[in-house]
Amino acid sequence: MNDDDLLRDRLRQIGDQAEPIDFVDRSLARSKRIGRNRKLISGAALVAVLALAGGVTWQLGPRGTNQSTPAVIPSIAPSFTDLPPTSPPPSPSSSSSEPVAESITGPFYYADSDRLVRLTSSDVKVVLPAGAYSANVSPDGARIAFVDERGNVVVTDRNGRQPRTVARGAITAGYEPAWSPDSTKLLVGKGGEGVVAMGIVTVASATFTPLRHQPPDAFHFLWSADGEHLAYATGSCGIGVADADGGNARLVPGFGGQRHSCDPYSVSPDGGLVAVNLRTGDQPDGDIGRDLFANALIDTRTGRNVSLPVSGEITAILFEPDGDLLVRTRDGRLTLLAPDHTVKAHLTEPATVRDFDLLVHTPK
Repeated sequence: MNDDDLLRDRLRQIGDQAEPIDFVDRSLARSKRIGRNRKLISGAALVAVLALAGGVTWQLGPRGTNQSTPAVIPSIAPSFTDLPPTSPPPSPSSSSSEPVAESITGPFYYADSDRLVRLTSSDVKVVLPAGAYSANVSPDGARIAFVDERGNVVVTDRNGRQPRTVARGAITAGYEPAWSPDSTKLLVGKGGEGVVAMGIVTVASATFTPLRHQPPDAFHFLWSADGEHLAYATGSCGIGVADADGGNARLVPGFGGQRHSCDPYSVSPDGGLVAVNLRTGDQPDGDIGRDLFANALIDTRTGRNVSLPVSGEITAILFEPDGDLLVRTRDGRLTLLAPDHTVKAHLTEPATVRDFDLLVHTPK
């Protein structure tokens, strides 16, 4: 039995119990989403500190498809100030209140409308001129995956080059490819006529295997860094979690009615916390297009909000694979938190990315 036969068989099995999804009513409506989310940061000072090793340096705070060559954006080339000293930074001392420089390596990826942009210590580059609406960067930073307008799942290198189609017939809106923690597999959605089959694409062999269990009415999937958990949104704007094979699916309590979210943004390594764009009262739910925005951290067991030691209006909460958190605020400030939510570092984003949506930070 080939991959297509396997998919058709799986679709027949789930067809009777699957709830139809109206993709017309949930159209991407990109212009509406862009208008709501693009101007996340205003008045940011052009201050950043750079690591000599090519990463971004933080100031320690108090404890508490044929893609073209990536293009440098000449009109918004970064201009950084306050470069760190070349000598090693001093160690923390209880007798000194001076901040200590701590280096964090690796670039930041942003979505600028449908362009995928990479910020490093030396420049800002467009690595994908189109595809950012569904793009995700592998945890090792080596590859980028996205769904093109024809429903092909395309994988490129980190610069948007060497595109390779690893799956066809994928759903474009609401089913962004989610990378496995080891950067070898992708969770994607296939199907048609309102029936969706979630499955795993092995990138090396370009093979698709449907999940053993299919969480109902689910989209915007996230894959936890421990590889054991999935988080997702539902069509009624609830948040759900499941095992990596789709089993043990359950809804996070406390969502529905006056408290709702269709937009999970990031999930903790153990699946116990999920960052979402939480809407309350009569706030509109938006459309099926991905929101790269999060203003609340939710305990998936209780549904309760988890407070964070960050001042200002939170616009993004991004989990690192080790459990650290990057918290972005509307004033252009990034705060790095340890897994216990004590403050490790602060950084002010450069003006070059103030209108972009933060997608991910990678180690390379």
